[in-house]
Amino acid sequence: MHALIPLTALILLFHSIAACATVDDDDLNPPRASSRTPAQTGQPARQTAGIKTQPLQAAAKQPEFSGYGSVVDLQPLLALRQQFLAAQAVRDSAQARYQEADANLSRTRHLHQQDIVSTRRLQEQQAQWRNDKANLSTSSYQQQTIVAASRLQWGEVLTDWFTQPNSRQAEQFLNHRSQLLQISLPANTRLQPEIRTIAVDDHGRRDQAITATLISPAPQVDPITQGERYFFKTEARRLSFGARVSAWIASGAPGTGGVIIPESAVVWHLGQAFVYIKAENGEFNRRLLPDIATDNGGYFAAEGFKTGEEIVTTGAQTLLSQELKNLIPSEDDD
Repeated sequence: MHALIPLTALILLFHSIAACATVDDDDLNPPRASSRTPAQTGQPARQTAGIKTQPLQAAAKQPEFSGYGSVVDLQPLLALRQQFLAAQAVRDSAQARYQEADANLSRTRHLHQQDIVSTRRLQEQQAQWRNDKANLSTSSYQQQTIVAASRLQWGEVLTDWFTQPNSRQAEQFLNHRSQLLQISLPANTRLQPEIRTIAVDDHGRRDQAITATLISPAPQVDPITQGERYFFKTEARRLSFGARVSAWIASGAPGTGGVIIPESAVVWHLGQAFVYIKAENGEFNRRLLPDIATDNGGYFAAEGFKTGEEIVTTGAQTLLSQELKNLIPSEDDD
């Protein structure tokens, strides 16, 4: 005789079977994690990737042309200074002897008029006076010759600096606080009157160039290009005497408006430069940087960007990597 199953046990068994039969497919196959970047999903990328942005700043690019030059050895100018100051000492000595001779002649004439000294004594004093006057003139002519020769080579300003006994400008060069540059311009070009500074570098790197200040035009043109030469001084960097330097000179033409792209914002892919710009909806859009024109601290962009746009300065490489990763098809998509 079979045992009877209680009604309550049958009800519980039925519900268990129904529950197993109605399991959701999503519970057995959980969805794959999204492969979209935070920029595409609108998620806070700043938190997930440590992204930092800053607004683009307006800038103007002045058209430039290139020149070249060298760091001038100061030995010739030092020799000029010593030669001139030595001639100055000789002239001062001659001046003192002439003044003494002139005073003696005046006194001898007065005594001769009173018949106190002889005519011979007066004549001797006159001869001494003429000799001392000639020596004074000779020393003066010597100084003038030194200055004239210097101006033919170094120009008016440098000659004045290095022939003054207590010249502050000359002391800056002699104490190595300043360095003298001679810059040659291309043929048929000249420095505009309003240009007082140029950019120079001894390795041809425009983005690392330092500022040089105009001293004066050089009297002699470049013997090779026949271009004009100018003297500049710089205090920003110690350069070796004789070192060749590249120069960038503003042409005087109207500048071009644009923005400065920070160097840290640029990422490279397939030989092209890109940056990421934050859109109003919080997403980050990759934008091509077609013209790479270096500027201090970054790149100058004349087109394609607006002042005030938020550019990614930290985390751009992360965004690029995530974007490229999303382009690779997933195995589950097969």
